[in-house]
Amino acid sequence: MARQSDGERKARQKERQQRLRDRHRAERRPDRDDVARAMLFWTITSYLEQRQPDWIEELADAVVGVLVDQGFDERAADEVFDDLVGRYARDDQPFRRKVHLQG
Repeated sequence: MARQSDGERKARQKERQQRLRDRHRAERRPDRDDVARAMLFWTITSYLEQRQPDWIEELADAVVGVLVDQGFDERAADEVFDDLVGRYARDDQPFRRKVHLQG
């Protein structure tokens, strides 16, 4: 059997991934980013409601540390985290609507 070219292999992988995404959409199955977003939102808003700024700072330090270890700029990561905290403090549902999940 002849070996697949990179183009053929990538095309088959692309089709397989699209079928998986379509199946997950039909099943209304969240992906890891959806879960991570929800968990971060819940954690930050819980800390805000409990008036625990020290916990938010501790979480920020941990999250920014992980991002820096991955190669992101520390100041930029800190700014993004602070922006999220501000956004979550202002808005009780700061996420885009998932139109494909409605109805």
